[in-house]
Amino acid sequence: MKERRLSQRITCSTAVAYATQTLTNIEYIQDISAWGVFIRTKEPVSVGEDITMTIPPQTGSNSSIKIIGEVVRATANGIGVKFKMGIDESVIRPLLVKK
Repeated sequence: MKERRLSQRITCSTAVAYATQTLTNIEYIQDISAWGVFIRTKEPVSVGEDITMTIPPQTGSNSSIKIIGEVVRATANGIGVKFKMGIDESVIRPLLVKK
């Protein structure tokens, strides 16, 4: 199967608050890229739902990161979200944990 991602995903373990029309929750990001994120969750979220995510301020920052996306994949382990607009890598760099 051909890789469809526009940029490389990088392992991350950062809290994220997210909300859909029917759910508000706090979970952890498993991996992130400039165009998407995988959030570990057991809560059911439907593919196609819009989702608003807020990542709390990281070390050296006073600002949280707010991202709007669409759920494009739902599994028993979590949800894959495609960002409505890409984000600059410098914004997500503090979240990254290289392995």
